[in-house]
Amino acid sequence: MFQLPKIFPAKQPQTLKDLAYDSDKRLGYTVYIPENGKLEPYLVLTKNYYKQGNVLLMRKYLVEAAMPHNETHTSSYYAKSIPDRFMSELFIHEFPERLSSQISDTSINIIAEDSVMFRHNSEKINRKIFTLLEKELDDDDDMVVSDEEKLNYFKDDKFSRAIATLKNNQSALWWLRGVDLYHRPNYTAAVSVYGYVSYPEVMSPNYLRPSFCLPPNTKIAKETIKGQEIYVLKAFQDLKLPKANILVEDIGLTGHELEKYYIKHNYLGIEVELKNPQYGGVLSDNLTVAKGESVQLRALTFSDGQFDGWYLDEQLISREKELTYQVLQNQTLVAKFSAIEEVDNEK
Repeated sequence: MFQLPKIFPAKQPQTLKDLAYDSDKRLGYTVYIPENGKLEPYLVLTKNYYKQGNVLLMRKYLVEAAMPHNETHTSSYYAKSIPDRFMSELFIHEFPERLSSQISDTSINIIAEDSVMFRHNSEKINRKIFTLLEKELDDDDDMVVSDEEKLNYFKDDKFSRAIATLKNNQSALWWLRGVDLYHRPNYTAAVSVYGYVSYPEVMSPNYLRPSFCLPPNTKIAKETIKGQEIYVLKAFQDLKLPKANILVEDIGLTGHELEKYYIKHNYLGIEVELKNPQYGGVLSDNLTVAKGESVQLRALTFSDGQFDGWYLDEQLISREKELTYQVLQNQTLVAKFSAIEEVDNEK
């Protein structure tokens, strides 16, 4: 008589390697990482990224706010892109220093600078934080070199799992580290709102979904926060950090029901436009709130940049890098940056 195979219960994970999607997906493959003083969810995608022995993590939600790949119609070369610089110089400091020091230097493949039009040559660069490559999302258009690997997480549900959202459940484009399929030097690779790879112009503002690697033996622990059991990094339990406020999870609705909730409770949103993004960027925990509530925004500058202020319709709101702004209608704020040596005539 035919017997069904025995299914053993999932073992309690002790390390990040145990929690990885390709170790046991039943465990939820999600760990909460200390980021800007709160616990942010990251997906644990694979236990041995590029056979370098480390565990790959990817942020569950997109980073607010959007930024272009390049400030001019020049090149889609990843190693000189704004997202690459933003993650390497600014975003990495969102983590506690003792965590950022544990993030592994990872060797990743990119198209060489002299080959962005024809994709003939590749190169390897070392990064602590980076974006994914098209092929890793099970896309066959991108063939940089032979050792890229398709990640099982995306292969098992190709398009829907590539769709990424902000914390208000709005899906948006997010940057990859590839180049244009159609040999245009000023277009580059991103994931569309439908989950397939698209090729926007480098100056268009899109979102970041950072990835990084940690050692496989990194200890994890289970905690209960706000009635929810989550996995956290054991070494940072002593910080007793709260979970990040994630609007869609706090409300507990999706689709049309969530849209109706937003309308009923008069939720509004702020968009951020960057002027001279080659000199800095903006971060916020959430830009969607009920009418009358406030959002918090932070302007971050590169080493060669300075912050010139927050503007609304060309009117200066504040020159402070940190802004608490009461939302009374849907609006677009402009964060202006400039090179340190420049003198802002508007001052």
